[in-house]
Amino acid sequence: MVYKQFEGVFAPILTPFSSRDFSIDYEFVRRHLEFLNQKGIQGVLVSGTNGEFPSLSVEERKNLISWVLKFRGNLKVIMQTGTSSFVDTIGLSEYGKEKGVDAVLIAVPYYYKNINDVGLIDYYIQIFNRIQLPIFLYNMPQVTKIKITGTVIKALLGFQNFLGIKESTGLWEETKYYIESFRQLHVFVGNDILIKQSLDIGAGGCITAVANTFPELLTSLLISLKKKEDVQYVQQQLTAYRKLLQQFPLQAASKYILKLRGLGISTVRPPLQDLSESQKRELERGLEKLGFNFQEENISF
Repeated sequence: MVYKQFEGVFAPILTPFSSRDFSIDYEFVRRHLEFLNQKGIQGVLVSGTNGEFPSLSVEERKNLISWVLKFRGNLKVIMQTGTSSFVDTIGLSEYGKEKGVDAVLIAVPYYYKNINDVGLIDYYIQIFNRIQLPIFLYNMPQVTKIKITGTVIKALLGFQNFLGIKESTGLWEETKYYIESFRQLHVFVGNDILIKQSLDIGAGGCITAVANTFPELLTSLLISLKKKEDVQYVQQQLTAYRKLLQQFPLQAASKYILKLRGLGISTVRPPLQDLSESQKRELERGLEKLGFNFQEENISF
């Protein structure tokens, strides 16, 4: 099922840090939100993987969502509230509801790796019973080492606020399974390479890395799909950009691209590392091959 209020392109926004003291650069966040609004996407995800959420304190996550909601413009806002702490996950979700987020996305409690389906089901039932917000689950087992299985999803279908899942394995067979097996849910595609084929079989939208840096590619694809136009070329571009990003540390590369696009300098927070000078040059060469014109980027905020 496609829930219209969450249809379309969502950017999993980066959390920019100052190179001076690794504090959050809130003005960069404001510029990024304005940039995304200008490019016509539908919404943002705050404190996701691209946003380096494990490196943020609970207080920082609260401050960040408050800031995003202040400068959201026309964007829908989904807050990723998952932690390894049951109490913190509920607290963040309640804070998001109080401040006015449109939905929450909840990752699995990722520290303990031997969680079985029964334990995971109980974890989510306790949260669903307490949080009166639209809820999406976040499936990214390549990082968490915990998969949200069909058994888990089936056990939660009775909750009216269970809207869907962000499927981020990047594997077509996995993505196809969630879309085709759970038609009552809204499935966000988490990999740019799979967008067209996922939307073709019923996905509700996408939350993907390229939406941060080249959102116009995503909006172009969705507009063309609605007009029933050929989108093969746009999807090929998306695939090429995503494959280029995957050659580098994702968050660092995305932040460097936003610098090239005129949004300013930001850094990642340890233990992640910024791109080396040689990596920056390699990324620039890759962007040039894909037709990115550095001279055209003259953005003013």
